[in-house]
Amino acid sequence: MSRGSESVEGGRTERKLERLLSVAAGLMAHHGYGQTSIRNVARKTGFSLAGMYYYFENKEDLLFQIQHRTFASLLELQEQVVQGKSPPEDKLRRFIANHLAYFTDHFSELKVCTFELETLQGERYQTIEALRKRYFACLARVIGEIHRPAAGKTTPEANVRHFTLFIFGMLNWIFMWFDPQRDEPVADLGEDMVDLILPGLQSG
Repeated sequence: MSRGSESVEGGRTERKLERLLSVAAGLMAHHGYGQTSIRNVARKTGFSLAGMYYYFENKEDLLFQIQHRTFASLLELQEQVVQGKSPPEDKLRRFIANHLAYFTDHFSELKVCTFELETLQGERYQTIEALRKRYFACLARVIGEIHRPAAGKTTPEANVRHFTLFIFGMLNWIFMWFDPQRDEPVADLGEDMVDLILPGLQSG
């Protein structure tokens, strides 16, 4: 097989995997992880059961791949923001905008990642936990750059942790209430969040 053929075949495989993960995330978000089987995903996508096991070792591996793809995609995007030369206030604005834009296109993945954090076991859990910590650290770094403590004082590490958790609480529960028919576009909601957050961070 030529390199060109390998590239085409690899692209097809990747697109099939993306579809399987998307459909599986939708089923898990609607029915729950416990009530979703690989057979359900196969039936929904038209894949054979044997074909499913070409991509996934078992159902836990399917959940792992959903979470890994979600956090890895976000990390690639947000680490570029954090490592940039922009003022920290602009980094926060971009971080929130990126997060909301990603998850409004991946509502099911967000719900699965939120509710199934403790479902994975062993090495799979540790791998996702490491990605989550890196993602948390991205935002915490920006928060630490913005928060200005009173003169002569330093910002306690606990404060940065709490502020970061507060913001993730706002971001990660958007799937519980966002209605595109009733609410502003997510870009505008992101600006509202920044306007709410920044004065408190900058006040010290």
